[in-house]
Amino acid sequence: MKAKSYIEDHWIKNEIWAHLKHPKHQIRLRKCASYLEGKRFMDVGCALGHSTDIMKRFYPGNWSGIEFTDKAIEKAKQLFPDITFYYSADFNLLPICGKFDSVVCSEVIEHVENDEALVKGLIDITGKKLIITTPNVSVNDPGHLRVYTEKRLAELFAGHNFKIIKEGIFFYVVIKK
Repeated sequence: MKAKSYIEDHWIKNEIWAHLKHPKHQIRLRKCASYLEGKRFMDVGCALGHSTDIMKRFYPGNWSGIEFTDKAIEKAKQLFPDITFYYSADFNLLPICGKFDSVVCSEVIEHVENDEALVKGLIDITGKKLIITTPNVSVNDPGHLRVYTEKRLAELFAGHNFKIIKEGIFFYVVIKK
């Protein structure tokens, strides 16, 4: 299942965002927020904006979200009118939204075919810190294209000031610029 069809045919249709209330996801989002620096934040792969809204409560500031399907962005704007949302057809994000102090991309990279292009787009819009999470085990999700190893993540972020933290079923990659 491709990322766009995952959001439109699975996430929206089956109201998957409800799982974000589960303690493991609240912990994950709180941990992402704990790494933030600055006042302007971007949630990349925000789906309908639920994770953006949760992190905004954990770490107040000027939050925005970006998604790769226009249907999700339309819904996000209705659900969370106090957050700015952007639509992007690809991972060339800088011309669309500019730079942010900190960028979060949580539970997205495993859904995209071209992870290297996503990483480049994320680095381009990050001013201070980039936080990426991905499962470190196989999970029952039709949209996951791969399970990352610590070695593969290190290859993706070679040349950047990064650390990889393994906590529970998640990897957290924190890049400091």
